Amino acid sequence: MGAGGALGTGAFTSVSADRSVQVNVVDDASAYLRLVPVPGSGNAAYVNTDGGTLSIDISDGNDNVLGNGVNPNATTVFDDLFRIENQGTQTIYVWILESGGRNGSKRHAFYAGSWEQGGTSARAISLADYNNGVGTLKRDGRQRQPQFDAGIDTAAVELGVGEFVDVGLVVDTPEGSAGSAILKDGQTMTINATADREGLADVFTPVYDPS
Repeated sequence: MGAGGALGTGAFTSVSADRSVQVNVVDDASAYLRLVPVPGSGNAAYVNTDGGTLSIDISDGNDNVLGNGVNPNATTVFDDLFRIENQGTQTIYVWILESGGRNGSKRHAFYAGSWEQGGTSARAISLADYNNGVGTLKRDGRQRQPQFDAGIDTAAVELGVGEFVDVGLVVDTPEGSAGSAILKDGQTMTINATADREGLADVFTPVYDPS
C-alpha cells in the first residue's frame, strides 16, 4: 500500500523525450497565408509570382502589359489585383503596412471591397508605417486615412479559416506628374496577419468582414 501511494504522486525529477518537428517553407500560393493573383482577373498581368513570391509591377518594367504607367491628373483603379487567403487553423486579421513613413507616397491605397468613385463600399487596408509598428498607430490626423485620402475608412480584414479577400489598388496622380514615380525606390509593402483581434491598433478597427 505504501509503495502504491508513492507511485500515485506523479512526481519526477526530469524527462527528456525527442520528438520530430517539421516546418516547410513554401511559395506564397501554398502557404498558410496564401498570396496569389486573383483567378480570372483582368488585372492579373500586373502581379508577378516569379520565384514563388508575389510582387506588383505597374511600371515600364512589366513586359506583360503594353503601357508604361498610369495617367497624370487622373484616378486609376485596379480591381482584384491579388488574393489573400487564410489556409491556417483560426480566424485572422489582415492589413498592409508600407515602408517610407511620412516621406512615402500619399497618392495610393490598397483596398478591399467595391471601389466606386464618389460612393464606395471599399475599405482601405494599407497605411504608411509612420512609427515603425502597428502598436503605435492611433486615430490621430494623418494616420486616420491611408496614404491617399480616398475618403474611405481604414480597417483590417477579418478572415475565417478558408476565407479570402481580393485586394485592389487605387492611384491618384496630380497634374504635371508625368515622368515621376508614385513610390520611392525600394519602398515595400508588408502584409500582416494576426489572430489577436485585441492587439489591433485603433486605426484598424472596426474590422472589415468580406464574407
